[in-house]
Amino acid sequence: MTAVVEIPDDVVVEILARLPVKSLLRFRCICKLWRSIISDSSFIELHRTLSVTRAGGNLFLLCFPSVAHWPWRLLFYIDHSEEEGRCNAFRNDFSLSGFSECINGLICQDDPQPQVCNLSTKERVILPTTAMDFPKWIQTSSHCSLGFEPRNNTYKILRTWKVYWSSLDWSPRFEIFTLGSNTWRSLIPESDISVPGHRHSVCVGGTMYWNNLREKNVVAFDVAEERFRLVPSPCRTIHSAIVQLDGRVAMVNYHGLVDGGDSMRVWVLEDDRNGTWSMEKKIVFPSIWRDVKRGMPSFCHLIFETTHGAELVFFPQSESSEKIYVVYYDIERRRMRFKSLVKPEMYGVGCPPSVCNYVESLVSLREIINPNNS
Repeated sequence: MTAVVEIPDDVVVEILARLPVKSLLRFRCICKLWRSIISDSSFIELHRTLSVTRAGGNLFLLCFPSVAHWPWRLLFYIDHSEEEGRCNAFRNDFSLSGFSECINGLICQDDPQPQVCNLSTKERVILPTTAMDFPKWIQTSSHCSLGFEPRNNTYKILRTWKVYWSSLDWSPRFEIFTLGSNTWRSLIPESDISVPGHRHSVCVGGTMYWNNLREKNVVAFDVAEERFRLVPSPCRTIHSAIVQLDGRVAMVNYHGLVDGGDSMRVWVLEDDRNGTWSMEKKIVFPSIWRDVKRGMPSFCHLIFETTHGAELVFFPQSESSEKIYVVYYDIERRRMRFKSLVKPEMYGVGCPPSVCNYVESLVSLREIINPNNS
């Protein structure tokens, strides 16, 4: 007679938390206990934390301009855990025109149809039309950024508009949407605020940050209070990028790389209320950087991201390059590694990709929209 071995619930949790989302979605149907475990908020948080280091759970998403499917197709990813540099096809049901920072597995896409998606669970929420009333003769463009307020577990989408009065004259407009509500609400900043531009904002501790291109400062938007404020920048915002580095806001100035050098400067924001930054840290790349740079064409774009830790990642992009270069630099260990990937032939060469660091997540959009019906 075969003995039945009962596995303790805590062991079941530890095993399930290390599996990919695709498997967990299937396993919810096995029994009520597993469904309850997989749907529990503490399990979802544990799974997301473990996905950061799990092979296939932490990816760079790349959204290239497509000749056949304009404006964009989200089709490729780079797995941090793979030693070989490969640009893999990302299987999904969404056609995106670029995206925001990934927060808890959710991303927000821009025009033509703003929406919030969880690419792992295949859920999406299409946002309502804008509340802005622009004259028909006015040309506009918009950019959506995703924000998260951890105290109330609330997600909000900040939509920034450029309203073009002429080819050289434009003004910003702002509106906010709370995920789970029905309408956009207009925001009026108290200061001269610029829009995030091509580089998306980063959200840390309930505040969204981006470079204010009009002045030497950083825009800080409090997601809960829905208020803007300006934080003095430690350096010129040109040739600089705002990133999230090991859970903190950091400013990276890469002017030294643009000039053909081998160094960058990094500051970490200590207190955004008083505009206090840490002492400047100059990063001088190891000798391998010269070998890496020698194999690259002259680049004209630098796209910055970070992994979940103290690793800074940047993508030197060239208008004519047929390859994608990914450079990883561990600030604490002072180690560099890089990947050289062949760019897919069907995609445009002239434009840089949209890039974000994506971590698999079980966060349910359905429960955010209808918390009482879940």
